[in-house]
Amino acid sequence: MKRIIGCLSLMFILVACSDNNRDNSTNSDDIDEVNASTQILEDKTTQIDKLEKQIEELQADLYNIQTDFNFKKEEADYYKQWIDDLIKGYSNAQLKDLAIKLWDYELEINGITVPTNGIVEIHESIIEISLMERQPAYLVLPNEILIQGQINGNYTEHITMNSEPTETYFTDGTVVTGIHHKFVDVKEGSTNSFTITEELKKRLGLETTQITINNR
Repeated sequence: MKRIIGCLSLMFILVACSDNNRDNSTNSDDIDEVNASTQILEDKTTQIDKLEKQIEELQADLYNIQTDFNFKKEEADYYKQWIDDLIKGYSNAQLKDLAIKLWDYELEINGITVPTNGIVEIHESIIEISLMERQPAYLVLPNEILIQGQINGNYTEHITMNSEPTETYFTDGTVVTGIHHKFVDVKEGSTNSFTITEELKKRLGLETTQITINNR
């Protein structure tokens, strides 16, 4: 009987120890889970704080942009009204002269503005002839008046090549457009030329309609 009682006592102790181990393991898992949840919460809170700060900065930028836009609009409206009052008494001829001054034409050879004598010296095997038309960035005159300042017809037709280009292409920007004639493998010591119209000559302020390119 004593042996049976001893065995039962030992079994009770083993079961109790096993239950304690299981409880300790469960408690440890719970603590780890709580710690992980706490870390996730802290990370999310940090992210929210950063996002809120970014939102505040963006709102401040938006406010500054809106303020600047309102100021520019008021300024533009003021100058437009000032111009409208100024040209109110202009004749049609005066309005056309003003419109002409608002259009700009540029003629370049390899990025070099053609001088008044029409002679350009280069030292390259590639020649690129560029004619650009620049219109005002801001509409300061009514459109029906502004377009009177353009060169007659299409400006691309005011330039004539004396030989066939290797390539001709166009560029088209918001206020600047251009036509470009490219010649490749141009021999050293050669002379090339092209012509422009009398009207374009006057717009460019040149002395001649014959443009000469000397490749030295």
